[in-house]
Amino acid sequence: MSSSPYRLPRTVLPSHYELVMEPDLDAATFRGTVSIDAEVSDPVSLIELNSAELEIDSVVARSDVWGERPAQVTFQPEFERATLHVETPLEAGGWSIDIEFSGILNDRLRGFYRSTYVDPEGVDQVIATTQFESTDARRAFPCWDEPDFKATFGVTLVVDDGLAAISNGAEVRRSERDDGKVVVEFAPTMKMSTYLVAFVVGRLEATAPVMVSGVPLRVVHLPGKGRYASFALEAGAFALDYLAGYYGIPYPAGKLDLVGIPDFAWGAMENLGCVTFRETALLVDPAEATQSELQRVADVIAHEIAHMWFGDLVTMKWWNGIWLNEAFATFMELKTVDAFRPEWNRWVSFAAEGGVGSSSMDIDSLEATRPIEFPVESPDDADAMFDALTYGKGAAVLRMLEQFLGEEKFRTGVSDYLQWFTHGNAETKDLWKALEQATGVPVAEMMDTWIFQGGVPIVEVAPGGPGAVLTQDHFRYLGSGEGQWTVPVLARSIDDPEITPVTLHGAAELPYDTPIVNAGGHGFYRVRYDKEIEGRIHDRLDQLLPLERYALIADSWGLTLGGRRRASDHVRLLGLFRSETEPLLWEPIAGSLATLSGIATDAVRPAFAGVVRDLVGDAVLGSGWEVGRSESDLERRLRGTLLRTMGVVGDDESTIERARATFEAVVRGDVVDPDVASASLTITAAHGLEAEYHRFWEEYERSESPQDQVRYLRAMATVPGDALAAATMDRIIAGEIRNQDSFWLIAVMVGNRKSGDAAWDLVTSRWDELVAVIPPQNLRRVLDSIPARSKPDVADRIRSFLEAHPIPGGELYVGQQLERLDVRVRLRQAEQELPGIV
Repeated sequence: MSSSPYRLPRTVLPSHYELVMEPDLDAATFRGTVSIDAEVSDPVSLIELNSAELEIDSVVARSDVWGERPAQVTFQPEFERATLHVETPLEAGGWSIDIEFSGILNDRLRGFYRSTYVDPEGVDQVIATTQFESTDARRAFPCWDEPDFKATFGVTLVVDDGLAAISNGAEVRRSERDDGKVVVEFAPTMKMSTYLVAFVVGRLEATAPVMVSGVPLRVVHLPGKGRYASFALEAGAFALDYLAGYYGIPYPAGKLDLVGIPDFAWGAMENLGCVTFRETALLVDPAEATQSELQRVADVIAHEIAHMWFGDLVTMKWWNGIWLNEAFATFMELKTVDAFRPEWNRWVSFAAEGGVGSSSMDIDSLEATRPIEFPVESPDDADAMFDALTYGKGAAVLRMLEQFLGEEKFRTGVSDYLQWFTHGNAETKDLWKALEQATGVPVAEMMDTWIFQGGVPIVEVAPGGPGAVLTQDHFRYLGSGEGQWTVPVLARSIDDPEITPVTLHGAAELPYDTPIVNAGGHGFYRVRYDKEIEGRIHDRLDQLLPLERYALIADSWGLTLGGRRRASDHVRLLGLFRSETEPLLWEPIAGSLATLSGIATDAVRPAFAGVVRDLVGDAVLGSGWEVGRSESDLERRLRGTLLRTMGVVGDDESTIERARATFEAVVRGDVVDPDVASASLTITAAHGLEAEYHRFWEEYERSESPQDQVRYLRAMATVPGDALAAATMDRIIAGEIRNQDSFWLIAVMVGNRKSGDAAWDLVTSRWDELVAVIPPQNLRRVLDSIPARSKPDVADRIRSFLEAHPIPGGELYVGQQLERLDVRVRLRQAEQELPGIV
């Protein structure tokens, strides 16, 4: 028996599943059979496997040597397990376990579930689809639902005539039963984990395949949405080719379908050969999308295809190692998109997602942070691993390591690791071993300080020795910590681009009077310079690379949140960037200005809006509203950032008036640059009233583009007004808004500067109704914006409510969000009058 009630014993090992699934879309049910080839190591009379929310009708164990043994079934629902009882023990050797079962196509976006849409003829349609990660294959068929119980899978789907049927393997046979049902058989998969099995049934269309080194690539979509598939095919083909070359291993499946699902809890899911997506992460019209929206599609596609090797071909042994899957896929997504569209400067924008300016570093500056890898026992524990630290910090730490070791040596180690563990399972130490062999560097000794302890260091830089002395401390917003890291510092002189690697344990010296620490900007640590050194750097900002300048801004803001720098000093630093030419650097500038605006009292906020207008005004004038003929994608993105800041944070009347006129032009069907159109919508919403709210709802209902639908929903939540927040809440609970969009829409409402307090009160008063509607894996994300509710009395109400209403699997996230809220409360109390700024 296993020592954990959630872990299955290893006395029976499955090697192949032959699965037949027959969904009834009208009744929202399914029936199935599974024949599992398994090896019994010692005689057993009890066979334990996973099963949740299934009815098991019959079980028979069969052996060519020992004959048939029927089994009875008992369930342990609290552990999502079924026990098969055979009267005569099964002898050691090979057995086939045949199970008949049935279940419900649920509406919780997990397991085998139903998704709905209205087709171009106005007819309601149903899709049956799957989402099994992390532990929900057991809701579709009885199985050994743990990542190291790898097996091959043969899937057969029995469907109504006229429906598409898609699974991991290529379709190999199709026949018709006497009752008119169509039986679709698929090629067996490689050896893989249960969470990667997938099947999709419904009225769907597919693009013609694009061949990539002999692999057919398709996009599968709802009828009538083919015009949104071309960019996904381009990005997918590039990623498939690039990643096979990077890993030095051919794509490990026979085909690749990218499938857009109208109801989907996550961004996408890396099912081998059958990747499923939220529509906004797959389907896009490049002529109508902002640069950020296009980048998201390219990112998610690259991320999921990266998983075909790192996650599918080689898989973590247990869920404590999920960071290895997700962090590496995020890292490879960035490398892939940086090669796909070099002009997007993807590593610079990543600074806001996983690097020095990210929520990952924000969370890691808390006492309530966690190590990247930590013990996991229950399914709720596994779900809690899917957070900003796993994806963002994990990828940032890998990038930091790659830059320290050298890109080619790092790639060699990764390729060796994948070849060593092909079709198997591995742990963190196995990757470090491969990298050590490729580089000769003691990687484990260094990286264990980053993976197995939470928190982030701050590197202090002061004059001393031959030039400067580096020391480290544990950086926290509140209180202090005792963490010590082996920091792979890259440094250089401001006069010289040549980089010096320094392994910082306690203290180290640099031979530079004016050093740039975190040279290149890829390190996952804060830097604080002595005032004299900092002043010299500020005088020569043009000598810094864009990501080095980004880190300077982000570190200043982190120090401000940590109470180590006044907001007035931070705003003075921002003033040095008035003529900044790197578009992406305006985003951390805009973000910190928006936060300060949110904590300002009503009395001083108009004066602060004037400060904002003064700071960004020249840049807005230089960018204007019209797109130049030779502009880059990032210059267009910058225009949207500047206009949004000027209109929403700066309350500039002329910008607001122009934005409203531009919104009307968009609704009329005039051609407007997507970044300008998006910014205009946000500005119009932020200064909107009930009439605008209803117009946004009308536009949402008639929109076909996944991106437009999200824009209009977000605009509805952005219009201030307590009654309007209540109306949106009604629509969420009534099911008028897809439950996949419920959690983030509520978070936007709670983050609204004017009506966020009322929105939080709605959350508390209708909590039970929300719990019934929001997919359980997304429930904690309702809390994404609570740090914006930083009035002390509101913060106290939030804390009291969450203490009385625990969220399963969300305990860690709740603690982090409450501490982030405390940080913002302190910021408000210290800076709400914006001393030295207005």
